Amino acid sequence: MRSRRRWVSSGLLVGAGLVAWNAGNWIFFILAGRLLGPSDYGLVAALLSACLVVAVLCSGLQPSLASANRGNPPDAIFARVVRVAIIVTAVGMIVVSATMLLAGVVYRGFPTGESLATISVVSGIAVFFLALGQLQTEGKFGRYSLACAVVGITRPIAFILLWLAGVSVISPLVGTATSWIVGAVVALWFARRALHTPPIRRTSEDWRRFTRALVPNAAGITALAILTNADVIAGRLVLGGRESGIFAATSAIGQGLFIVPQVFVILVLPRLAARHAQDKSSAMIATTGVTVTVAAGCGFALLALPLGAIMMQLTYGGAFRTSGELLPFYVFTMGFMGCIIVLQYHQVARRDFRYSWCLLGIAGLQVLLLAIFARSYETIIAVDLACAIAAIAAHELLAKRAGERIIDGFRRKSPA
Repeated sequence: MRSRRRWVSSGLLVGAGLVAWNAGNWIFFILAGRLLGPSDYGLVAALLSACLVVAVLCSGLQPSLASANRGNPPDAIFARVVRVAIIVTAVGMIVVSATMLLAGVVYRGFPTGESLATISVVSGIAVFFLALGQLQTEGKFGRYSLACAVVGITRPIAFILLWLAGVSVISPLVGTATSWIVGAVVALWFARRALHTPPIRRTSEDWRRFTRALVPNAAGITALAILTNADVIAGRLVLGGRESGIFAATSAIGQGLFIVPQVFVILVLPRLAARHAQDKSSAMIATTGVTVTVAAGCGFALLALPLGAIMMQLTYGGAFRTSGELLPFYVFTMGFMGCIIVLQYHQVARRDFRYSWCLLGIAGLQVLLLAIFARSYETIIAVDLACAIAAIAAHELLAKRAGERIIDGFRRKSPA
């Protein structure tokens, strides 16, 4: 009973941190749109989208570190990889900054100031995700949650302060950079004990195991980013202006469901990795995550059937009330899409990277199917559901020989 309460309390803490992070980002973009106006906001949004690519790739550092848990937190790996990340980030920023300055000299009208401000955004991203991974392996979920909340809360506050100080167009960029830097400093402070550990040798097998996981983990996270965002992009391209806005609003609310699988994998990823190191099955844990995610999706969908229109009106306004008719079906589909998050990190912990590459292939298939069939809300959601089911089926095929399928988890009474 005490263990269950600990897991529930940890889950609530992580969930609160993720909600604060997402809420801060939501407030930030609303403020940026209102203060900058369409023209400047379009430029800033495009520049921040480029930074998002870097953030997605760097976020792969977190599961790579967390899955290096072999019964104890990977302090020595963390001590070395943080130093490497700081050096690589600094060198990369210097090289790209010099390139932007040269472009400003050569090309008249080149947005040099905005470009340099954009480069500053990436300064704290890699270190932040590494520190989160270390806190995750240590089971310090209160500190993990607070570090996430700091990034979300700092972003709109820094933006507003810079705007009031007259920084103008680059204020959202520098504000975003400030939030990542502050978050990285806070997270590093929380994980400072591990920094005093002698760094692992580069010839060590554990270090090689960690570095070998970086590319496939980045591929898997990229695949998840495509699978969960390609539908909104397709909606923008093929639907009318009003219809694409309705679909985007529905997606923004419906994807709030992803907090459930995200919290689950944050809590259990180190445990899954430790079980793999001990040659124990983790099928039941993964099955629990899938079951909880599907149940949350079905529950949310049932709630949205009578209340969907009210939800959309309260969040986005009366013009989006018709989104309520679409919300139950979208949320139901996202329940299955959320299962992919659990299954991806299940395989990451098992160091079976075939699933990461498989997901990348399914993401490519999703883009192709959307290009061919996306003509309405219904066809876009149908493609999402088909790809989610295909990804779940692929997991079951790949994990069959190891006995790590979802169905194997149902057959086991205990993960011990």
